[in-house]
Amino acid sequence: MTVVSESIGSALSVAVGVWVGTGARHERDEEAGRAHLLEHMLFRGTRSYTSAEVDQRFDALGGDLNAATSRDETAVVARVLADELPGAFPMLGEMVAAPLLQDADLALERKIVLEEISMIDDDPEELVFELLPTAVFGPHALGRPVIGTPEVVSGTDGDTLRDFYAGRYRPGRIVVAAAGAVDHDRLCELATATAVPADPGAGRPEDTNDPGSAPATAPRVIFRRRDTEQVQIAIAGRGPGMGDDRRYALRVLDTILGGTPSSRLFRAVREDRGLAYAVASFDDQHRGGGMAGVYLGTRAENLAEALRIVADELARISSEPVDDDELTRAKQNARARLLLGLESTQARMHVLGRSVLHDLELRSPHEVAERIDAVTAEDVRALAADLYAPAGLSAAGVGPDEDAFRAALEPVAGHLPGA
Repeated sequence: MTVVSESIGSALSVAVGVWVGTGARHERDEEAGRAHLLEHMLFRGTRSYTSAEVDQRFDALGGDLNAATSRDETAVVARVLADELPGAFPMLGEMVAAPLLQDADLALERKIVLEEISMIDDDPEELVFELLPTAVFGPHALGRPVIGTPEVVSGTDGDTLRDFYAGRYRPGRIVVAAAGAVDHDRLCELATATAVPADPGAGRPEDTNDPGSAPATAPRVIFRRRDTEQVQIAIAGRGPGMGDDRRYALRVLDTILGGTPSSRLFRAVREDRGLAYAVASFDDQHRGGGMAGVYLGTRAENLAEALRIVADELARISSEPVDDDELTRAKQNARARLLLGLESTQARMHVLGRSVLHDLELRSPHEVAERIDAVTAEDVRALAADLYAPAGLSAAGVGPDEDAFRAALEPVAGHLPGA
C-alpha cells in the first residue's frame, strides 16, 4: 500500500480516497462488469459497520462519500472537515479492506445494477457513449462497457464475487491519497490501521490479468435503432493514452474544436446554423490507449448537413494551422480551466491518487500550465491530422434510421463496416 498526500494550508476540509488498481480493463470477457458490481457491494456493510451506520455517520459529519469504477481503477472517496478524518477514515478504509460481501446483499445489488444497465439503454445520449469504445477498441477490454453485461451481472454469485475481490484487492494495488487540511503522518497511521485487507487474498494468488495496450483494429460503426426525435452521434479516433505528452496539445486542440462556446464546432453547428443544441469535442485517456472525437445530437432532417460541417471542420483543423489569436485564447482557456479545477481538494486528491496508482509523473499545476503554454500551432495541426484522419475514425449512433445515419456519416469517416 502507498500513502500520498498534499497539505493545502487554506483548506478547512480534507478529500481522501482509497484507490484500487482494478477496473474494467482488467476483467476477462466472462468477468465483464464484476469490478463495478463489487464497487456497489462495498457500500453494503463492513466488518465493523453496517451499511446504515456508514450512511448515518457520514450524514452526521456533513461529509460526502462516493465511489466509482472506471476502465483503469476503482476508487472510494470522501470529503469531510479536517477534524472529522479520524472518525471517517476507518469506515472508508474498511469498505475496501473488510467488506462483508454477503449473498443476500448481492442479490439486491444485482437487481440494482441491472436497473442501471436498463437506464443507460433507455437514454440515447448515454447509450451512444457506451457503444463508442467498442467501435474504437474492438474486442480489447477497453472496448467493453464498465457496467458490464446483464448476463455476467445476473450470473455472478457470492463465491464468484468473493474470489474476484480476493484476487484483486491486494495491498500492492492500493493507494491512499488525500489533499487539503491533512497531516501526512496521521494519515499513514489511519491507513495502516484500516486500509489494507486484513487477509490479503486468503491464500489465493493475486489475479494480475492486464490486456496491455489496445492493438490497432479496423475502424467500424455501431448503430442502435431507437424511435427517437434526435439522432445521437459520437465519432472518435484513437488518441493519446494516460501519461502521453501529447495530452497538452490535446487540451488546446479540444478547446479550439469543441470545448467552449466560442469553439469552432459550437459556432458552426449550433450558433450559426441552429442544427443542434449539444455539440462538443471530447477525449478519454486510459492505460494502453485513448480516444478523441466529436459528439452531437440533432434531428434526422439536420443530420446530413450537421455531419458535413463536422467533416469540414475536422479537415480544416487537420490541414491549416490555427492563427495566433485563436491559439492564444485556447491556451489561456485551457490553462485557466486547469488551475480553477485544481482549487478543489477533491480534484487535487484525484490527481494524486491516479498518478501514483498508475506510476505517472506528478507535475505541479504550474508545470502543467507551462506545458500548455509551450504548445504550438503546428503541434495542434499535427495532432488533429493524426486523430481525425477519416480512415482512422469509428462511430456510434442511436436513432431511427441506420441507413440514413451511415449515408450522412460518409463525409466524416467514409464507408465503415459494422461491428
